[in-house]
Amino acid sequence: MPQARFIAFSDGSALVNPGGPGGTGYVVLDRARPAYRFGGTRWVEDGPNAVTNNRMELRAVLEALEGLPGGEAVQVISDSRYVVDALSRWIHGWRRKGWRTASGEPVLNRDLIEALDARARDLSVTYTWVRGHDGHAVNEVVDQLAQAAARGVAGPGEAEVVAALRAEAFLAGGPPAPRSSRA
Repeated sequence: MPQARFIAFSDGSALVNPGGPGGTGYVVLDRARPAYRFGGTRWVEDGPNAVTNNRMELRAVLEALEGLPGGEAVQVISDSRYVVDALSRWIHGWRRKGWRTASGEPVLNRDLIEALDARARDLSVTYTWVRGHDGHAVNEVVDQLAQAAARGVAGPGEAEVVAALRAEAFLAGGPPAPRSSRA
């Protein structure tokens, strides 16, 4: 299987679960350029839904996929088993059962899962789980971005993102990747 053009790392955080505030963090690398973008968002409320860790995890993936050109392959890497399993395994059964769980309860976070599913249909998305807090440099950076967003403080900057991408061999040494942006 060929390597995906885009690789997207994402993480979410809720300081109080449920209740928030919460934050998202992501780093997206375009391997064809190479170029990258990164950022995060603070969530104090989430419409009629409580701010939860799982909602922030899902929102982080949505933010990472935003703006990517249709038809492209994307590898989403998350330390959330919930995200990876919900979007690659459980979603098929939930659709068949009318968005009900195995116990017959309504699927939580259905709005975000359906939004991600719709976006993923325009792309070729694969989901990969990585162990959290296990020294993976880019996963640590997206965790820091999400935590900082939740707290409303500045998170890692471009130098930290570039260093993490290089530490995991996604970027070669030398000057920072061209056309970077902080979203």
